[in-house]
Amino acid sequence: MDYPVLLCPRHSLTLLATALLTLTASQSQAQMAPTLEEVVVTAQKREESIQDVPISMAAFTGDMVERVGGTDITTINGIAPNIILQTQGLVPNVPMFSIRGMNHSDPDPNSDPKTSMIIDGVYVPFVAGTMLDMFDIDRIEVIRGPQGTLFGKNNLAGTINVTTARPTGEFGGKVSATAGENGLQHYKFQVNSNRFANDMFSAKLAGAYRDYDGYMENITTGTTLMAQEVKSLRGALKFEPSDTFDVTVIADYTDDEVLGPGGHSTAVEAIQGDVYKAALNFDPETQTTTTGTTVEANWHLDAGKITAVLGNRNLDYYNRGDFDGTDNPGVIPNQNLNVQRDFQGDTQSAELRWDSTIGNDFHYVVGLYYNQDKWQQVNDVGVFTAPAVIGSFGTNSQDSESSAVFAQADYTFLDDWTLTVGGRYTRDEKNYTLESDSLTNGVVTSSFIAEKDDSWTNFSPKVALEYQLSDDILLYGSVSQGYKGGGYNSRATLPELVGPYDEETVTAYELGIKSDWWDRRLRVNGAIFLNEYEDLQQGVQRPGSVRAESITTNVAEAEIAGVELELLVLPVENLQVGFNVGYLDAEYNDFCDDTDGASAYMPSNCGGFELEFSPGQWLIAEDQTDLPLPNAPELSASLLLDYDLVTGIGIFSLHGDVRYTDRYNTWGRALDDAFYRDEVALVNANISYTDTDERYKLTVYGKNLTDEEVISGAVVTGANPITQFYQPPRELGVELIINF
Repeated sequence: MDYPVLLCPRHSLTLLATALLTLTASQSQAQMAPTLEEVVVTAQKREESIQDVPISMAAFTGDMVERVGGTDITTINGIAPNIILQTQGLVPNVPMFSIRGMNHSDPDPNSDPKTSMIIDGVYVPFVAGTMLDMFDIDRIEVIRGPQGTLFGKNNLAGTINVTTARPTGEFGGKVSATAGENGLQHYKFQVNSNRFANDMFSAKLAGAYRDYDGYMENITTGTTLMAQEVKSLRGALKFEPSDTFDVTVIADYTDDEVLGPGGHSTAVEAIQGDVYKAALNFDPETQTTTTGTTVEANWHLDAGKITAVLGNRNLDYYNRGDFDGTDNPGVIPNQNLNVQRDFQGDTQSAELRWDSTIGNDFHYVVGLYYNQDKWQQVNDVGVFTAPAVIGSFGTNSQDSESSAVFAQADYTFLDDWTLTVGGRYTRDEKNYTLESDSLTNGVVTSSFIAEKDDSWTNFSPKVALEYQLSDDILLYGSVSQGYKGGGYNSRATLPELVGPYDEETVTAYELGIKSDWWDRRLRVNGAIFLNEYEDLQQGVQRPGSVRAESITTNVAEAEIAGVELELLVLPVENLQVGFNVGYLDAEYNDFCDDTDGASAYMPSNCGGFELEFSPGQWLIAEDQTDLPLPNAPELSASLLLDYDLVTGIGIFSLHGDVRYTDRYNTWGRALDDAFYRDEVALVNANISYTDTDERYKLTVYGKNLTDEEVISGAVVTGANPITQFYQPPRELGVELIINF
């Protein structure tokens, strides 16, 4: 791979080490001054300071999320380097997470994610159930790189580990109300009980309601799209009969309705020049209802700790969208591609861990894991062409089981060196059924039933070595592997397209530093890495029963290298400044296939297939190694500033941040300019007042202050025009928080 000289990992590490050694030599004597906050994380299945964990990761406490104006998980997008947390846009409430340049954006449940979402220790397999509202959060950990040993399959790119707030055992809480542009109303509450029943129990209840009028005008119907109404409730009960045993039960419910998506077609002349206008033949809608229950039990023994985590989650999801971007809205036949998805699924999981230390030098964790999920989805696709109306109707269902055994051990030797060795063995089994009908003018022209039963096994090892240079400086290196399970294609309209496709794997190499300086008023963390992907699962085009269609198969090998540097400093009292920068060099090593569908005949330039699926329409395998990996910006950076002015009447707090990404491709299958998110620096800020008793807090905020037009993603369906999905324009608002 080629690297700019200043960003080559070898040069970056040398420059970083030189700067840090220089800083060490110039440090002054200890002063009575505030220090940076210690953030406790559970990235290694135990509570540790983030500075003691030999893994590149970003962590956000509930207070941090509140400072940056958290609404949902996309609010923290762009703060940490090489991490993208947003929606693609095609299907609302389905996130598009990209960590270190590895992306997943398929909305259908048969496609496992590449970034795993863990909520209170429970893995969430359905991507539509992971778009979290930011309320009642204790912390969010975004762990970069594969985490196959401790977190299991589908942690190929990384892991998002969310911990909700637990009962405090002391009565108190807070309520808040937010009013903002585009009709935003957001109300939240949280209340904790005192301990009761002989001090053995404590409880907490939290809820939120958000109503938003949207910002995309559908010129066909006159409706404002991207409107949303969200109702959420979460309760927790903790039982502590002794100092050595506790059980916490957490239950949550979310109902989310979106009037959208609202895509901006690049081919409808009437809306060009205004990216916040759409020309859809009807108003799309999306409804999501999710419930979950988690039970966590901890038993502290003299020899170690036993932890059991049981989880159950249910998801109902319905989406109806106009996905074609046609240029003749309102004209019969007025709909070129109409897609409906109707999904119901549930999952149960159990994990049992033993965590122990032998002497002062040897720590280990061993565990067993089991997960089962069951779901059904109906895909109703209508393709309207004169004079016929053709389409497909597919009912697909899947029963899955996954079981694993894992272990990881840390051995400290020579006082300052620690060797970590771990591994996880996983077995996945999927039973899949697809009933597919192709129709013309409502008459079934072809149909099939595919019943599949396949299994996959994987061993994901990890080896790491760390050196504690001083109390505040940790150097580490690691080699680890990750695994994403195989699966099937729910959108297939021919039996040979169902699959299965095989698992994909990654081998990751990482060198890093965790360090605190200047009496713990300066934090410098950095990492360089290389991820090598094999059997990469990618969307490509194949001829279907009615048109060329997108399916997933194993088509490529890829290599992603990069650098991350995170600085946090308290230069003076009450002022905190953060600077983060990430660099990616992402490329395919081997990719010979067809990604854009029907074309006139041409010979394959990489020795691949040449298939004529209708007269004059061909699928041609081409060398795709020049395509960019989607959602992998070469450079990303952020600058954050927080300042508290303490006065006799209270505290005035200022937060500001700038989040920069250079130009990158959001689709990854073509080079059209419309697929690219342009280089942008998003500016956000808020100012707040807190009274001297910290009972009230009033905040005035602004998001996207420079009013940039920014796409989350862009897609194309078959031979239709490209459709882009834009993030909101500048929005201002005010929030009042009352603590009691």
